[in-house]
Amino acid sequence: MRQQGIDGLRGVHAGSCHAWPLPADATCATVARRVFRDAVAEVGLQPDLMADCILMASELAANTLHARAVAGPSGGGDWLVSVAPDMGGEPISSAGPAPQTPQITPAPQITPAPQITPAPQITPAPQITPAPPALQAGCPELWLYLRGLGIRRELVCKVFDCSRGWRHGSAPLVSRTSAQALAGRGLAPVHEVAGRGLQLVHELSGGRWGHHPTRARLGGWGVRGKAVWFAVPAPLAHARLVDVTGLHAYTLSADVTAARANERLSARQAATQLQSMLAERGFGGRVVRGDQPASDMSVLSVCPGLTVWCRSGVVSLTTPEGPRGQWSYADLVEAAEQTVRRFEELELSLDLAAAEA
Repeated sequence: MRQQGIDGLRGVHAGSCHAWPLPADATCATVARRVFRDAVAEVGLQPDLMADCILMASELAANTLHARAVAGPSGGGDWLVSVAPDMGGEPISSAGPAPQTPQITPAPQITPAPQITPAPQITPAPQITPAPPALQAGCPELWLYLRGLGIRRELVCKVFDCSRGWRHGSAPLVSRTSAQALAGRGLAPVHEVAGRGLQLVHELSGGRWGHHPTRARLGGWGVRGKAVWFAVPAPLAHARLVDVTGLHAYTLSADVTAARANERLSARQAATQLQSMLAERGFGGRVVRGDQPASDMSVLSVCPGLTVWCRSGVVSLTTPEGPRGQWSYADLVEAAEQTVRRFEELELSLDLAAAEA
């Protein structure tokens, strides 16, 4: 994962998820437009598609304005996991409730003494400038990464906020079929109230969008929340030549270079990269790992029932409900993100079961 500030954008590169902080105010959408436009300038999107993507990124950012405060009884991300390296460089983690802002007891009022000599003037304490968004746990975040190779390569844009749910209790309805069904029953679709931006994302992305629970990437915090995303084709991303339709041009493209590099990864090396990605999200002290070099297989156990398998160039994820996806070693970023997603879904189901008990 590459953390980047608002300025000094360095683009989007395969094998990493690039993350930017967004302001938690009305300028969020404006900043998201600028960040997206500058970051993907060299990804090779057609001008019309680029304009659509900038608009979709803006709508996803605007969608975060309803996110509740991360701390407090009504906050969405009510559990924080700090991550820091130990003396040997290995990640460690600690978990606990979200820190509460200490309440300062006002000083008791002192009856002034009779004025004899004028009291010296006390210079007021300097005002403390608020920390930038990257240093504030729970601020919205914009994530960009590439997944897939060749003609199947996609650019994925996600916007994170620290609200695990939605303003109206469930995700806004954006399906035309479902909307028409509700209209026939005399009911107003949720998106007419709060989901028009997501309806726009649904239309412009051709239905290639979604949302899921996850954790923040920035600020050294594992703040829980959700990510809303869209994906668009990006087959020309990082191609050395513009025309990748010819065999010679394609063999010189970054796609083949990346594919060959990933083919040389062993299961142990892939598992090491995945374990590092998960540690960045607050799972450093949770993952139990097993390696079998003779059979080129490594296993990462995240929690009971949630297991990541690395074997023969493929990462697979199993949950208590069964298999939940396979990815090549070229898509370790996606594999790690889906692992975090499934863990958070399990946690949400446990929270719901406890609430109903």
